[in-house]
Amino acid sequence: MRPTLSILIYTNSWVALCVTSLVYGIGSYFHLDHLELFALWSFTGTVSAYQLHRLFRLRQLHHTVRSNRRLLWMQNTYPFQITWFVVNFLSCLACLFYIPLTKECLFLIGLNAVIVALYALPLPLIRNGIRNLPFAKNILISFSWVLIVLIPFASLKRLDLIPQEVPLLLFIAVFAQIIPFDSRDALHDPKSLFTVPQLIGISLSKYIGFSLLFLALLLQAHLLGFHWLLPFILFCGGVGHLISFKVGYQLRLEFMWELPLGLMGLWFLMA
Repeated sequence: MRPTLSILIYTNSWVALCVTSLVYGIGSYFHLDHLELFALWSFTGTVSAYQLHRLFRLRQLHHTVRSNRRLLWMQNTYPFQITWFVVNFLSCLACLFYIPLTKECLFLIGLNAVIVALYALPLPLIRNGIRNLPFAKNILISFSWVLIVLIPFASLKRLDLIPQEVPLLLFIAVFAQIIPFDSRDALHDPKSLFTVPQLIGISLSKYIGFSLLFLALLLQAHLLGFHWLLPFILFCGGVGHLISFKVGYQLRLEFMWELPLGLMGLWFLMA
């Protein structure tokens, strides 16, 4: 179980699957065409973006590798990490030859590329990139996920199909599911980040994060109607948010932290 989770999470495949679930599920609900192509593009693009960030972090934090399981795993599999990034990046670029690139689509892709670059690449004036600016990390990641879901609609000139609740509930849900990661890193993150756990404490952050997820699920239920996945997503969210973080359970908790987002995509697909 542990080797499987290590590969799934440390290669950023799990987070990419959750993004892809949202892209495919929401696209299917609104009857978009070419969903398999957009799913492949979102998966490979997400892996590429997260791999780029992790590889730069590995270079920056090489002196703390021994105390960080993810970085140690990446260091021990470094040739594979580079290959995995290149394969996904080239696959993502190849998808662009088949995706209809409207003006709106190009704008959203370009905007998301700028966000990824500013987040992942170290900038001399800000040191560890724009993610070190106050409140920037959570907002950038949440906004990026929303853009990825909107790009297929922009590509097919169907942005008019999207009700306001969809980008709103996505932003809230992604923001909520970042909070457990921030709680885990609260003692190590720079004070300038002003993450939710740094501002209000780890204990209170658990309930704030779970409440935000609950709000996002209420918006989704208002849009789609009740589904049996709702209580199951709430249960998974409760496990991820309310159970205290323990180092030995890091992989399983990271899996649970992102699972609700993937299940929300499944809910759209089954609605």
